Amino acid sequence: MEIWPAIDLFDGKVVRLVRGQPSNMIVYSKNPVDVALEWEKRNVTGLHVIDLNAALGLGNNRIIVQKICEKTRLPVQFGGGLHEIKDVEEAFNIGVRRVILGSAIFTGKLNAEDVLSFGKDKVIVALDHKSGKIAVDGWKRVLNMDISDAIRDLWAKGFRLFLSTNIHSDGTLEGVNVNYLKDIKEFLSQTYVAGGISSIADIVVLKKLNVRGIVLGRALYDKVISIDDVLEVISDDSR
Repeated sequence: MEIWPAIDLFDGKVVRLVRGQPSNMIVYSKNPVDVALEWEKRNVTGLHVIDLNAALGLGNNRIIVQKICEKTRLPVQFGGGLHEIKDVEEAFNIGVRRVILGSAIFTGKLNAEDVLSFGKDKVIVALDHKSGKIAVDGWKRVLNMDISDAIRDLWAKGFRLFLSTNIHSDGTLEGVNVNYLKDIKEFLSQTYVAGGISSIADIVVLKKLNVRGIVLGRALYDKVISIDDVLEVISDDSR
């Protein structure tokens, strides 16, 4: 199981939003590159970098993302504000390994053929959801579309990597809710999971579900769980 620490960027800082609300922001560092270099010292899979400014239409942190890509050897999967094909091209040009696309896929601004021309292993579709319904536009708008229907439609179009984020749990440390994951169980080996993961028990559950990987944010930064314990669990075949 892959481990991706989150680096959420807002106004040049590493932050965490609770349930995606800028009014509920926790600032962890003013030096994102230093944070990235610290994660590089650990045996993590890569960095999950999100530009919250771009996602919310409040500018961008693209220069910082480029610096992270240049300064670390870890692969970066990146999302936030990628609404047009030129945004996707720019992300790859600055060194991003994979892009994470959400709203633009569901609203039709980006089509599958254009995006997948970069490679099926280069694109992750974000299945951000509230109570199992897909949310777009910085989580402000909820579509009448179940996560299970969405992922089946995306699979049929050729997408092969997904990220399921439970918005109600994101940044709350309330624990992971696997109810919605059971609805997409046949796709979990191709799905990353984020939102609410706050204990080793959560990680054990996700490991048993055979998810492709997990994205960890506040639980690591608040030291609720340690990266050493996380890595020990995923390498322990008895758990």
